[in-house]
Amino acid sequence: MLKLAVFDLDGTLKQARDPYVYLHERVGVAEEGKALIAAGMAGKLDYEEWLRRDAVLWLGTPQARIEQWFREDAYVPGARETVTALRERDVKVAIISTGVLLHVAMVAEELEIDWICGNEILFADEGEGPVVSGEVRAHVSVAGKGAVMERVQAEFAVSPEECLAVGDTRGDIPLFERAAVGVAVNPDRPEVAEAAKIVLPTLDLTLLLDHLHAYAPHFW
Repeated sequence: MLKLAVFDLDGTLKQARDPYVYLHERVGVAEEGKALIAAGMAGKLDYEEWLRRDAVLWLGTPQARIEQWFREDAYVPGARETVTALRERDVKVAIISTGVLLHVAMVAEELEIDWICGNEILFADEGEGPVVSGEVRAHVSVAGKGAVMERVQAEFAVSPEECLAVGDTRGDIPLFERAAVGVAVNPDRPEVAEAAKIVLPTLDLTLLLDHLHAYAPHFW
């Protein structure tokens, strides 16, 4: 039986694929953000420093405004329905994201997610409410989702054979490797599709349960 479903968030349950680019654009620092991405991808920054420099670009932005921007990032079609259907079948649902924990927590509350992990952007109270402080705590690196997956599996006492993993980028391949069925949603690279058992070619989760039932009816 399927006991645990692990989802990526950005580009999988929510439509914006990169939450940092999304926030850079909203704040008005898109060009500065591109330079950080180039440095980070070239290995010139360790992950926490990369995350901190992202946050510094948003320094002083009210938390309430960031929350509003995340609300404006729409759910992928079928996301709510898929999570609800899994939970109705007593499947635990987790989100492992390299995105912003604030956003992950908002989604977890809305969808009644059982377990979450993401990266913390810290806020300071400036009198008129919390604003971005420029400090961070990194919990999930680009290459670190596999270790987090093993942690949640241990916490729920489930084996890889009892797990579903859903994601969209190379960072999600370690999730697929630790699950009986990996699902690539609108994958950004051929190797992501190749690593998955099921490929949804568009940003739409509407038919995921049908695909899963056809691929592995014993899960239900």
